[in-house]
Amino acid sequence: MAPTAALDIDVFSNGKVKIESLSGEALITKDITIKVTDTNGNSKGTGNLYSEDGTKGYKGLSFTPGTTTVVTLESASVNPGDYVTVTILADGKHIVAKKDVLVKA
Repeated sequence: MAPTAALDIDVFSNGKVKIESLSGEALITKDITIKVTDTNGNSKGTGNLYSEDGTKGYKGLSFTPGTTTVVTLESASVNPGDYVTVTILADGKHIVAKKDVLVKA
């Protein structure tokens, strides 16, 4: 079963996704993946919440309420003004959060 968490999510045209945990359960970072798709469901980039050195995501083992991080997407292809859907998955299959956002410059 997926953890429950309220997340604030922003996507930027440089391929970065800002995630803030507002409330809910701590997320085990190594189990969390981020998928960004366009309005037709085509992949626009993927990433992982956990980053060993903190350069592409969160360095800690759990992501708790009150924590903010920026994840770098692999193969990002987003433009300012595009609408995208960000899906946060636990274990690659359980949806933790899903949000439609406008890509910022």
